Amino acid sequence: MDGDGAEILASLPGNKPVMVNVHSARNPRHHRLLFAIYQKLADGGVWEGDQDSFLDWCKYGTGHVRSSIDHLGNLHYVPKSIAFESMGQDKFARFFDRVCYLVFHRLLDGDGSWEKLRDDVTAMVDQGYSSLGH
Repeated sequence: MDGDGAEILASLPGNKPVMVNVHSARNPRHHRLLFAIYQKLADGGVWEGDQDSFLDWCKYGTGHVRSSIDHLGNLHYVPKSIAFESMGQDKFARFFDRVCYLVFHRLLDGDGSWEKLRDDVTAMVDQGYSSLGH
């Protein structure tokens, strides 16, 4: 627990029911890997949209969406959040692997193994890639 969590816990009244949402902490390095994929595609001319459009494409392509019915009865799909508080590390790791597979087979040549894409972006991050100034 961090300092903020300890402060929140200390502020709770004794003998009162509370609701708690617990998930594993997300690895910020793993999150950077997703943006490294975007940058690799943008630098190579494979993706011409912005990061938000890429993230939406990834969410739709991997099924990380929720369905919603509008006031006319039409079904729509809305991308879910991948924010740190919305998705723990275990779910994000599965999402990231599905994104690698999706990108490899739909945007790249798809020849070989999708795991190579994951390894390439891991090497980028390990060599100091940052989405703020790759």
